[in-house]
Amino acid sequence: MRDYPLIKFTILFALGILISRFIEIEETAILYITAPILVLSSIVFFKKNHGIISNSIMILLIICLGFLSSRYTDYSDGNYPFKKLKITKSTMWGKLRSVELARENHIAFLIECDSVRNNSITYATNGIYLAKLYDKNFSRLKNKYEYLAIGNTVEIKGTISKGREERNPGEFDYNKYLKSIGVSGLINAYKSSDLKILDDDQENFPNIIFSLRKSIDSKFKELYSNEGALLLRGLILADRSEIDYETREKFVNSGVIHVLAVSGLHVGYIILIFLFVFGRMNIYLKYILTITGLLFFVILTGSPPSVFRASVMAIILIISEWSNRNYNVFNSLAIAALILLMLNPNELFNPGFQLSFSAVLSILIIYPRFKTFIDNSILKNKLIKNVLLFASVSLAAQIGTLPFTLMYFHKLSIISLFANLIVIPLIGFIVGLGIVTIILTYLSFWLASVFAASNQLFIDILYTIVNFSGGLSFSYLYIPQFSYLDMIIFYVFISILFLVKTQNLVPKSLIIIFAVFNIIIFASLDDVKLLKDNELTVFMIDVGQGDGILIQFPDGTIGLIDAGDASQNFDNGMRTIYPLMRTLSIKKIDIGFVSHLDSDHYKGFESLIRNNLVDKIIKPEVDSTLKKDIEFENLIKEHNVPFKYYSHSSFVLGNAKIYFLNDTSDAEYDLLDSNDKSGIIKIVHGDNTFLFVGDAEKKAEKLLVRNYSGFLHSDVLKVGHHGSRTSSTVEFLEKVSPKFALISAGIENKFNHPAPDVVDRYEGIGASMLRTDISGAIVLQSDGKEIKMIDWRNL
Repeated sequence: MRDYPLIKFTILFALGILISRFIEIEETAILYITAPILVLSSIVFFKKNHGIISNSIMILLIICLGFLSSRYTDYSDGNYPFKKLKITKSTMWGKLRSVELARENHIAFLIECDSVRNNSITYATNGIYLAKLYDKNFSRLKNKYEYLAIGNTVEIKGTISKGREERNPGEFDYNKYLKSIGVSGLINAYKSSDLKILDDDQENFPNIIFSLRKSIDSKFKELYSNEGALLLRGLILADRSEIDYETREKFVNSGVIHVLAVSGLHVGYIILIFLFVFGRMNIYLKYILTITGLLFFVILTGSPPSVFRASVMAIILIISEWSNRNYNVFNSLAIAALILLMLNPNELFNPGFQLSFSAVLSILIIYPRFKTFIDNSILKNKLIKNVLLFASVSLAAQIGTLPFTLMYFHKLSIISLFANLIVIPLIGFIVGLGIVTIILTYLSFWLASVFAASNQLFIDILYTIVNFSGGLSFSYLYIPQFSYLDMIIFYVFISILFLVKTQNLVPKSLIIIFAVFNIIIFASLDDVKLLKDNELTVFMIDVGQGDGILIQFPDGTIGLIDAGDASQNFDNGMRTIYPLMRTLSIKKIDIGFVSHLDSDHYKGFESLIRNNLVDKIIKPEVDSTLKKDIEFENLIKEHNVPFKYYSHSSFVLGNAKIYFLNDTSDAEYDLLDSNDKSGIIKIVHGDNTFLFVGDAEKKAEKLLVRNYSGFLHSDVLKVGHHGSRTSSTVEFLEKVSPKFALISAGIENKFNHPAPDVVDRYEGIGASMLRTDISGAIVLQSDGKEIKMIDWRNL
């Protein structure tokens, strides 16, 4: 480290940022410490003796600088200022800070808010908000998009909301991400007329960049297929927002998600193009124009950490060549990190920053070991050696980034090494040809279209490879829990592995086995098992406005009562329930209980069934007058999932007994509507009882009281119809008399569920109200004697 002083400085500066984030220390106290340290360090600087004391003073000074930089940097902390999580019928005024490239069904932009009006009250408030404007009429939306300019003062009417927090275990905390980039909240509007431009003030340079981005984006759309245009938008303009969820998951499964981030590969192509274009110029002018071009590319892409890092390193390399100085790659990497952290200390917690710098640092440290081993091997074939060397670069990067990959994506790709051998060269061709086609469009559109046609072929090959490799059942291992402690353990044992210097294959192999074994053992020490063996767990999932209740029975059988809604934009089955299943290490749903055929209850089951994640279905009798019911049964039959209908019956799972209280033989039952024919399920586990009633309303409750009376008494009641006034009659509640009342409802939903008088009714009988709209997912566990509520966030 003696030759890399900037690395030491950067590490200590980053340590100061970490301390400021996780340890409560007053800024004034640090200032009082820093002032005398500065005096002491200046005195020491002029003395020749730089011993332990002087080094300690310098270390403390750099840490303090990092701390103060983090605390005093002028960026929004992203705190949501309102008490209500969602505020409808609001009006916001402010200036446009930035505008994103147009999406398929909406446009997005950042507003620097100065005031908000709600319920005829206007009050001043600041903060940055991510606004999204939707409109079914695409031409109106496009017209609004064309007129927007950075710096405009605007008025937007819509719904203000807080970013979605971690509502279910293992879920992405969107609000935390928004805070990390200084965004306080969201505002969504649903008609183009809801956005008004109040003045035409513009910020010249940002709008020139925005106009250029729009121009490049439109040319991609003219030259390429939709998939190709969206891929190039991500690869060259650093905007991959329109690449759909399923495609991104395939890239993650294949272990090649990193290629979608604009990085050193792209910067390398930019340098080659600039050096080629400016090749005949004076060397100084060539270097100045190349550096200028790189800086412009950084601005054009929005300056993501990977581009900034690669560009800074490239600029330092160019300057060192220009001035005939030695180039040190470690110091240039440290300079890039230090500049980024000084500009915005919050970048330290940005996944892009962490992945980019850990990848390059790992390549610099680990790859030389691999190269030495391959060079000294008995291999003579140059082609094989070159392939192995290329694979070694990819493997070195994957080793360094693995902890971050597991923390953010929870997937360990098995085939990533092989996929990268093909995908990385392909991406190189795609990026290079993409840049060439854009340049050519300004010279000859016909010639650009010829190059684009060739590039489209490479893009099609890329998608074919990624869809195939990412769709294999063995393409990855899901790692649900990977913590900061696991990360430390991983890096410690990897360091031990590479610090041991031996060329003997046997001890080297034993050391590798020892390191891997210890990483697996120690990394699992802090894992938490949310679903306990031999107990009954009732897990009410937050699926928004709908129902989804996961149950693990004492014998390990997994049941799912309803699966939430599914739409073109969001499918609770694959986007909420399936990730939760993986987090909880659940491979399949043994029994799917469909309470009734309302979309907010059954729709999420469709994708689970299509992906063979449900072994058996129990549902109400088919209603031949309902097209959706017939189509759902056809889907079940098509995928060979056994199913049966609710009827007055019971069965045993381990030491728990399940009762169905749908008395289909009762003449009044046939007269009930879909909600009232909801599957009524009672579970008895020892002394504990649970009652689930779907969307059953007053008529069904009256029938249940008449037919089952005292048997209805239950410790836990899943409240009917999300707490609507159409359910929870006084007579029914008197019979059930629950200790816990579970309500599944969306935050500030348009139906106003649960109704205030229904909430009062439950509070009047002393029931504890547990609501997903307030608490997110709710977990109850029964050992047969008592029922405990589990605080899954703090386990």
